[in-house]
Amino acid sequence: MRRRILFVIGGTLLVMLIIMIVATSAVLRHSYGNLEKRSMERDVQLVRGAIAAQIDELGATVKDYAASSDMYEFVKRPTSAFIKGALSESAAVSLHVDVRLVIDANGRIVYLGSTDHGELRLGDGLARWTEAHRSFVSFTSRADRAQGIVIVPGGILLAAARPITDSEENFPPDGTLVMARLLGVEAVTALGSRLALSVDVLPLTGTGLPAAAANAVSRITEAAPLVFDTSRPSTISAWGLLADAAGAPGALLRVDAARDIRAEGISAAASFIVWLFLIGAGFTAAVLATVERTILLRLARLSTDVLTIGTGESSGRRISIGGKDQIAYLGAAINGMLDALERSTEELRASEHRNEAFLDAVPDVIFRVTRDGTITDARSPSKIPILEASNDLVGRDTEQILSLYSFLSPEHFNRTIAATGAALDSGVPQVLEFDVDTESGRRYYQERFVAAGPDEAIVLVREVTALKKADEIRRQGVLLKEIHHRVKNNLQVISSLLSLQARSAGDARTSALLQESRDRVRSMALIHEKLYQSGSERGLSFASYVRDLAAHLRHSYAGNSESVDVLIDVEDIVLDLDLSVPCGLIITELFTNALKHAFPGGRQGKVTVGLHPDGPGRLVLTVSDNGIGMPAGVEALTAATLGLRIVMMLVEQIKGTLTTGASTPGAPGASFSVSFPTG
Repeated sequence: MRRRILFVIGGTLLVMLIIMIVATSAVLRHSYGNLEKRSMERDVQLVRGAIAAQIDELGATVKDYAASSDMYEFVKRPTSAFIKGALSESAAVSLHVDVRLVIDANGRIVYLGSTDHGELRLGDGLARWTEAHRSFVSFTSRADRAQGIVIVPGGILLAAARPITDSEENFPPDGTLVMARLLGVEAVTALGSRLALSVDVLPLTGTGLPAAAANAVSRITEAAPLVFDTSRPSTISAWGLLADAAGAPGALLRVDAARDIRAEGISAAASFIVWLFLIGAGFTAAVLATVERTILLRLARLSTDVLTIGTGESSGRRISIGGKDQIAYLGAAINGMLDALERSTEELRASEHRNEAFLDAVPDVIFRVTRDGTITDARSPSKIPILEASNDLVGRDTEQILSLYSFLSPEHFNRTIAATGAALDSGVPQVLEFDVDTESGRRYYQERFVAAGPDEAIVLVREVTALKKADEIRRQGVLLKEIHHRVKNNLQVISSLLSLQARSAGDARTSALLQESRDRVRSMALIHEKLYQSGSERGLSFASYVRDLAAHLRHSYAGNSESVDVLIDVEDIVLDLDLSVPCGLIITELFTNALKHAFPGGRQGKVTVGLHPDGPGRLVLTVSDNGIGMPAGVEALTAATLGLRIVMMLVEQIKGTLTTGASTPGAPGASFSVSFPTG
């Protein structure tokens, strides 16, 4: 028996060794072949990425030229001066651009410039291609873009198109700028040198594809986008298609590489087979020598010990198998099973005590009730005041329960009976809520019904007064935020309507008046937006509001506002809504007035907005500039302008006082200070 086992083990190991050698050799050859192809796939992706990077770089250049007010004017009114400057041959050479094409909004070519490449007529080819692919140069949004490879009779072009817009992007796109760069032999060679690869790109149009290239094109499919040529022992080639800007196959890409991976794989496979044979032979000998001593004898001893314990009367006897292998682990597992059986009884007893402690820790009154409402058990560890006598309910009928708890109405008791039945029938927990008037106020309670058997349910009663009050406070906060949100939205609608009306006004004065009204509405809308975002009930953080308001007003008056510095010197003070709105409107009027009148002719200057304490319970709001100051003979407090009249009305509304003067004594400029109480 022992010899037969050893013979079977030895023969099996020898056959397995032969199978492993043959299979490993095949797997290694296949794996190195796949590794070689994956390396080529990475090289192809590297080349494609480099071409895509050149297209993206070209697209960025086109975007810079297209987003220009000069280009925006040129597409409407072409001039030779602009062509000699931005579209000149020298500019194209510095940008490495071979074709410049400007198309107006009606699809007409305004300008076509092409760098000379011998007999190649790249510009005419690109013009014909864009005429056939109108979607490439038709844009409706500033964010639109188009770029990719374009195949023309003269060769392969890397092209990018962007909508022509003004520098400030205030007007819709008007026309398209297209730039293209020739991907010729020199460019492909330079690309390959930079990537340390042998690269070739062939257009698919026309005739004259080499036989190898034509064969590769016929083998490329959607499932196999790359094909490989491994017919040469020292070089492998990978072929793949490049899609043009319209999504159709446009060019064939070829990448060549030396077959170093294949040679390394053949050498590694041979070495591995030799070592595998030597190791396998030694392993077989070692197994045959040790299997009898380390396995068969110990298994026989384990069987004897198990049989002895199974038929013995001593429950404390254990298996004694030494070592740290699986046989020793099996003996330890059997010993552990015997220990677990001894501990199971003790754990059952401890589980009962834990369950009792768990029920005592639950902060609810717990009832066990039958389908008809009879209470079979009750626990009240939390001593809820209205249910202190819960243990007295065990075995009581309906009338006794209602008489013991006067706050329970027959209707509520019927609802609990129905909830108990629903929990038992559906198996889904049921929840009921009720409230009770007490000397300390209204108290809220929640009942949960959970099926514990076919005709018995567990009922938990918990006080949820604190949760109810917290939920009510949360809903009030949500309602207040919603009010601020709706007011902000309505004011923004009014601001938008005023802006639309201003743009359609017949004269500049009417438009300016409407724009000023829009800014006043916007200042109030911004207050409600800040209150909505903060969610604070105390009021508005005025410093953040003033910074946003000044930025908006400065943007609204685009004239010379960029040459004017704005200094916000507002302390972190919280104002309520009654003060925030008037103060915001005062800042709007005075800040707007400074931007419009204090710095004529594009003068540089500074406008300062400040808010600081002015003694106990008072604040002072200051808007000053270092401009030309008030006109001679004009008093701010008696001026008849609408803006200053609004300021005076708002100052009276907040019970404040307005003082005016120069920003710095003896220096030009104007300063307006409003001192007002905070209460």
